[in-house]
Amino acid sequence: MAFAKLSGFVRQISHTYYLSKYHQKRILNQDDVDDLTQNVYLSFAQQYHNIEEPEKWLRRVLFLNFVKWYKSNKNKSHSSLKENIPAPDNFSESSDMIDSESALSVLNTLSEEKQEIVRLRFWGDLKFNEIAEKLNKNEAAVKKMFYRTLLELKDKLK
Repeated sequence: MAFAKLSGFVRQISHTYYLSKYHQKRILNQDDVDDLTQNVYLSFAQQYHNIEEPEKWLRRVLFLNFVKWYKSNKNKSHSSLKENIPAPDNFSESSDMIDSESALSVLNTLSEEKQEIVRLRFWGDLKFNEIAEKLNKNEAAVKKMFYRTLLELKDKLK
């Protein structure tokens, strides 16, 4: 009975907290509010017997859960390719220049995952282990996909 009553308060406080973050535009949709609330509730259910000070525990879990979610979503932000392409160097030989419009149009035909890896590697200047971490993938898999994507781009640009 005590668990049911306390867990109801945990769920209500969690939902109110994340809803305030939604109204502050720190959380972009209601589904994330519900997911974060559910995560706190599940943590509470798992740790219920070990919690000595529920108020302190709840404050800490709410904050840490939000920070973890915020960081993971911040890493998923995308940048526009066209804005990040440097202007062509007038001193380069024309044979060395690749038509950027053609390259972009070919790149846009690839899967989102392949585009993201290329963006992060070239425009984001990230290392393979950093890309793997952002995409929650194995570093070897990211390298393999990157090099296969470059070959695919090369073939399509011929």
